[in-house]
Amino acid sequence: MNEMRSKYAIVGVGESERSKNSGTTPLHLALDAARAAIQDAGIDPQEIDGFMSYSEGDSCTAHQVATYLGVRPRYVKDISGGGSSTELLIADAVSLIETGQANTVLIYRAMNGRSGVRMGGGGWSTDLLQTAIDGGSFIIPYGAGSPSQWFGLFAQRHMHLNGIQKEHLGHVCLSAYEYAQQNPKAFFYGKPLTMEEYLATPDLSDPFNKHDFCLESDEANAIIVTSAKRAKQLQQKPAYILGIAARQCVSHAHYWQNVEEVAADYVAKDLYEKAGITPAEIQVASIYDCYSWVVLRQLEAYGLAPKGQIGEFVAAGNLKIDGALPTNLAGGMLAEGYTHGMNNVLEIVRQVRGEYTGTNRQAKNHDVGICTGWAGPDIAGAMILHN
Repeated sequence: MNEMRSKYAIVGVGESERSKNSGTTPLHLALDAARAAIQDAGIDPQEIDGFMSYSEGDSCTAHQVATYLGVRPRYVKDISGGGSSTELLIADAVSLIETGQANTVLIYRAMNGRSGVRMGGGGWSTDLLQTAIDGGSFIIPYGAGSPSQWFGLFAQRHMHLNGIQKEHLGHVCLSAYEYAQQNPKAFFYGKPLTMEEYLATPDLSDPFNKHDFCLESDEANAIIVTSAKRAKQLQQKPAYILGIAARQCVSHAHYWQNVEEVAADYVAKDLYEKAGITPAEIQVASIYDCYSWVVLRQLEAYGLAPKGQIGEFVAAGNLKIDGALPTNLAGGMLAEGYTHGMNNVLEIVRQVRGEYTGTNRQAKNHDVGICTGWAGPDIAGAMILHN
């Protein structure tokens, strides 16, 4: 895939208003985000001939969005998926353009994730979970019935092997909250967090307290992908795709059988080979952060922090704006909002193209950035962008 380096680009990003109770439909939110991305790119909606989305049965169709934008697309697709779906669909968009199926593709995620269908809202029966989740009957009858409990199994083992303490999870949260104080659109804007407050907060699911959990939000995000040739003709500075690994999995469908393995371990090698760079060349990052520990595990997997020293790496302030790897600069899913990762992609695009230049939100070094997706320990994807 070497010939694909920098051949495609993200040329527009946009989001709807973010809230806990939108009072409207996912379709309305999707159209707001799509129009913002179209305006950002400076294109006519008629130029978009591919529309794709992902959801968990909580959204609207790509055909609907295209219709209300006044477009009859050449290609539409809606997939069922959460984390890592953004990277997957961006890779699909590249494939569509490469093979002549489309020229410009809009990807979106729209959800009433707080007032509507809540991922953390319960309502799943034990019988459903055991059949819907591969291997669920091995863990759910014993009380592990939510992602916080599933990921907690992996977190506890990884923390034990690497000397990671509760304070190290806190440093991930504190950096996210600190970035949120610079982002008026973040849910935790105006709500800083101290280590003392973090450590005093009771755990909800060991080792996680409420600050370690991602948010629930009503919002939509949108991304526009096109060829580098077309990108150079548009008003917005593009973020070029240097390399992308769409989605990989662990070695066993019942991924509980090895809590020391995560899919990101496999994605990393493939991603860097495709991009033709090393981890040391990454300057800014958006790391999928459904839980604080997930950030730590990916820092290790992608070679962004020394193996066995991840706790010390974050404790030294390396995720902060003046650190070695400024990470999740809008606040991430821990402190900004939650669209199964797409909001993190919007931020890395803005960072790479230097949108915040002249403000304290812009990473000083931002030529090359990484964005990771995590559907769980079992499935992951990632991409590298450059300006």
